[in-house]
Amino acid sequence: MASCHSCESRNPVISDNGKTTGHRFSPVRHLFYEATMKRDYPSGARVIIPFFLLLLIGNVSCETKQGQDPKADSQPVITSVSVSPERPTVRSDLSLTLQSKDPAGNPVRYRYQWIRGNDEIAGENRNTMGSGKFRKGDLVQVRVTPSSEKTEGKPFLSAAVKVLNSLPVIHAVWLEPKTIYVTDNLKAHVKADDADRDFIYYSYQWEKNGAVLPDEKSEVLEQGKFKKGDSIRVTVTPDDRENNGAARKSDPALISNSPPVIISSPPAFTEGETYLYQVKAEDPDGDPLLLTLKSGPRGMAIDKKTGLTRWEIRKEDKGNHPVEIEVSDDEGGKCFQRYTVSVESR
Repeated sequence: MASCHSCESRNPVISDNGKTTGHRFSPVRHLFYEATMKRDYPSGARVIIPFFLLLLIGNVSCETKQGQDPKADSQPVITSVSVSPERPTVRSDLSLTLQSKDPAGNPVRYRYQWIRGNDEIAGENRNTMGSGKFRKGDLVQVRVTPSSEKTEGKPFLSAAVKVLNSLPVIHAVWLEPKTIYVTDNLKAHVKADDADRDFIYYSYQWEKNGAVLPDEKSEVLEQGKFKKGDSIRVTVTPDDRENNGAARKSDPALISNSPPVIISSPPAFTEGETYLYQVKAEDPDGDPLLLTLKSGPRGMAIDKKTGLTRWEIRKEDKGNHPVEIEVSDDEGGKCFQRYTVSVESR
């Protein structure tokens, strides 16, 4: 049998003679009092009526307390909301995890509003928010409002997450020139970006044949630091002055055989009956050289080792004569010198 003492009013009841007779009851309890206490009812009625009234009392709810909202206990409630990842950058896509309950067991729907600083972000009213809507240093949170079919619950504001510095990213490192000789300066080129648009600084570490060159830390490896056949690569690390990004290595570059170079100039005219030209050539790699007369006037010859070119001029050799000299090394490197010899009439 249910009872509810809080249903009784604390206001006293005054009888017709002005005396206090007790406390005021609810209408049902008042009938119970009348049926059991007054003697002018038949004795059988004083037994049966109270029985049915007690059954009725057991099913009567207490009167609502003054000032209490009858809907409060049926509203859906959010108990927690968290934003992921906890340490986002401007490249991050944000999502949320929430927990809620509905006292009536009804399905709960949600309304979302993402907030940056103190400002709502227009159009961001889903349970996720893509990158590009916030910047480094922003404080981001989300407000979630629950609702069921009949009522709406109180909004819940998540804790704010701070957008952290994005690491600079190197996409490619390569060396130039593409074909490298010992006479070249080798330069590292980098393609990189920083999502926060911070200026990127770089540090360089050069390697030759797998061994680190500890003193070479600039973007250029100068000639004289390597020779033909060496394998060169560089490791580049990006830095935005807050954090270092991931280092990246170039592909190895092989130092090629350098072609020889002719450093002498031929005489354009002849005097007397003998033409002489001392061909001088150098090989940057120090390879032995072979000199060849590829074309020239009849009777012209060249010493393949010394490069001395000789021609005995005849009367019928008057006119212009094209000459081509080739200098080669033992690895296929070649260079050519082409010129014309003019012979005056004798």
